[in-house]
Amino acid sequence: MLNTILKWLLILSAASLLVNVLLFAGTGNRTLLVNVAGNAGLGLVLALYLGIVRKKR
Repeated sequence: MLNTILKWLLILSAASLLVNVLLFAGTGNRTLLVNVAGNAGLGLVLALYLGIVRKKR
């Protein structure tokens, strides 16, 4: 169950990261860089945690 939740959160984080990068590329609005950095950090934490959970099994 935890694996499924983590996978969906990782997918949503990656999708949000992609959208924010495309918005930043299109508009050049620097405030979107905060969202990009936050999404990248969240994705990294989720990926690491997912790897740790998988290793325990």
